[in-house]
Amino acid sequence: MSDLSLLSSVYANVEEFASLIDAVIQRVRQDGAAVPNADQTHLGQLLVDASDHGRSAQSYEALMFDSLLRTRTGEPLLDLEKLGRRLLAGPIDASDQRQLEILAAGLEQERTDVANRLRARR
Repeated sequence: MSDLSLLSSVYANVEEFASLIDAVIQRVRQDGAAVPNADQTHLGQLLVDASDHGRSAQSYEALMFDSLLRTRTGEPLLDLEKLGRRLLAGPIDASDQRQLEILAAGLEQERTDVANRLRARR
């Protein structure tokens, strides 16, 4: 796989994850997300699965998500499992929303970095 193909694949994953987080944040802003919908449930499970690098679920998607949600030094941005379980349980509070916004900001930075690398390769 060429560098360009790999970067394009990473960019597509970042876009997918960012869209999912944005959909959940938008729903929380509209109605508080008292009952989890499909997006919230998917994101919650993905966060739980990512908390152990996708090992338990044997999920490439969770492994990729985990790798995107880390600082430059490899530390997780926040407690993924705890946030995931809260999303699966139901109502989301202001703290959960702030954590989702932190994840969204981290993915936005990753999207910018990958886009810059893609432009440099072309």
